[in-house]
Amino acid sequence: MPTLGQQRIDSLALGVIIALVILTAALCFVVPQLFPWSVLALAGGALVLYWAVKWEVTVWAWAWVLSYGLLDRPFWLLEIPGFFNMTIPRFLFVAAAVAFAVHFATRNGRLSFNRPVLWAVAALVACCAASATAAGWVAEESPIPSAPYFRFLGSLLMPLVMFFLVLNAARDQKQINWALLMLGAYGWYALYIAYLQYAAIMGAEGARAFIWPEYINRPSWGPTYGIHFDRARGAYTMCNPQAILLITLFYADLFLFRRIRGPYRAALVIQAVLIPPAIFFTGLRSAYAGFLLAGAIWLLWSGPRRLGKLKLAVAIVALVVAVAALWENLAQEDRARGGVAQKAPVVGRYVLAKRSWQIFTEHPLAGAGFGHYLAAEHRLQADPSELTQLSTGLATPHNLFLVMLAETGIVGIACVGAVMVTLLRETIGLYRKLPSTATGVLSRDFVVFFWAAAAGYFVDAMLVDPLWDVASSALFWSLSGLAVGYNRLLEPNPIDMPASAPASAA
Repeated sequence: MPTLGQQRIDSLALGVIIALVILTAALCFVVPQLFPWSVLALAGGALVLYWAVKWEVTVWAWAWVLSYGLLDRPFWLLEIPGFFNMTIPRFLFVAAAVAFAVHFATRNGRLSFNRPVLWAVAALVACCAASATAAGWVAEESPIPSAPYFRFLGSLLMPLVMFFLVLNAARDQKQINWALLMLGAYGWYALYIAYLQYAAIMGAEGARAFIWPEYINRPSWGPTYGIHFDRARGAYTMCNPQAILLITLFYADLFLFRRIRGPYRAALVIQAVLIPPAIFFTGLRSAYAGFLLAGAIWLLWSGPRRLGKLKLAVAIVALVVAVAALWENLAQEDRARGGVAQKAPVVGRYVLAKRSWQIFTEHPLAGAGFGHYLAAEHRLQADPSELTQLSTGLATPHNLFLVMLAETGIVGIACVGAVMVTLLRETIGLYRKLPSTATGVLSRDFVVFFWAAAAGYFVDAMLVDPLWDVASSALFWSLSGLAVGYNRLLEPNPIDMPASAPASAA
């Protein structure tokens, strides 16, 4: 006998399918040229609906996150006059939002709005939106045209919306497996590209013939896209998202080592061994620092705590020995050969930090306007002694906190701080709720893995402006949604229990 819940799902699904069919027929009648595309859209809509009701809905989040590493703007672009240009990742985001909406509509669970981290996120979004509205969604008063609307929609709003959706869709620990499985599968492709790119950088130009898609081999993707061609940037426009993905993947592999047996574990070992050289291939000093900080976090808090400090001490000794042995390479400026002594970017960051502070002192409360750093910096009185920044290629402060301080003032930086503090509190709360003896994927080690991934992201954010890096923000906030979602599930009921079940039923 069908249940009331199943009748509700079936009725809703039938209603949505009828609406899709009517819409498709109307489009075919009004614009006959759209006939094949309308039918294709109907099939896609039906798939999204069925997936949202029957299959794991969070897979849509990871498909969206990873699509930035292969199917972004250079792969396919639909230019729509008077509207935003659409790419595959943007269509996937829309499909994911629809799938999550249907998923929530067919479930009895309630959406969570009352967590402090959600209020902090809402305050940050509102602050940035109000700032961009007051200063303008398009900034043109600079040598480099700026797009506040892109920074707001692409790197802030969309990742935070996905954070909210994943948070509320978290219901069992199998969702961790889906996330890490898809991340690991893409990781093999990222490593393949990285090794071929490094071979080409070192002189084996024929290696680029094996890289697909072909656009990855272009020094720039269009007139204003693509930097770091002299480094292994993977399938991205720059090497930062490649480095953050690899750091996250490395600690995901370490996390899974203790929970996987058989051939899959051997594959994880091989992948983990290949990752540190690929991080080195990016030539990104923030990646080296983030990788080491994440390693310290992993050694101190994963596994048996009594051995954490000993493991960290051994790792520090090994690092000192390695630095001493490789000092000649490290002391040079050629990043492809391990040099970290390049001075121009450091000078540029120092100069731009001073100018960011100058912008802040002129607009201390609300800043110069979200996305308007370039215009504000351009209006400053130029100091000839600071023109060294022009040789670095740096356009923004390359620091999340400095750029938010300059663009949104005290109000914006307070919102950023509130988001970081409340997110940390959520994950610490999850860590303490999970027993130290838990050996499944939902365990304290999962929280430590998240902290390691967050360390990589925020170290990068100290040395680059992540609001231009959609892929990294999407990855970080989707993982954050899982972590906060599991903490929500454990208040007060155990995981996999219905909301109405008593806590004593565990």
